[in-house]
Amino acid sequence: MSTADIISELPHLSPAELAQVEAKLRELIEQARVTSQPKSVAPSPARIHTPRLAQPEQSKDFIKQIMELPPDANP
Repeated sequence: MSTADIISELPHLSPAELAQVEAKLRELIEQARVTSQPKSVAPSPARIHTPRLAQPEQSKDFIKQIMELPPDANP
């Protein structure tokens, strides 16, 4: 049965049958809303990448640099 056929039959239904159709449509619409809603994904926290030294005692020889990248920069 096509959508047009179903719609053309609606005026011929009894009030009880129309109530059943309405209840089923509400159920289907709610299911569609639940399944089509995108799942919210929390952005991952910023990560600071630091070098690892083979010999930690060499850390005093390094200077720490902090660089801010533009928002469109690829990490």
